[in-house]
Amino acid sequence: MLYLADNMRYLRAKWGRSQQQLADELGITRTRYSKYEYGMAEPPIALLVKIAKYYGLSIDEIISVDLYRV
Repeated sequence: MLYLADNMRYLRAKWGRSQQQLADELGITRTRYSKYEYGMAEPPIALLVKIAKYYGLSIDEIISVDLYRV
């Protein structure tokens, strides 16, 4: 998942959300969210679907496109 962690950090900041706010919306703990955002763990597919839907993007865009440079 080439750009997942970077994109999660970028999108969260762009949308003006805290890790806690996003974790609450996704139904996970802030600690778990932080691990995904810093590349210490990979989210399950079901959570990737929620993240993609939240931002109005495809899973492919979130994991394989450097959204910061788009």
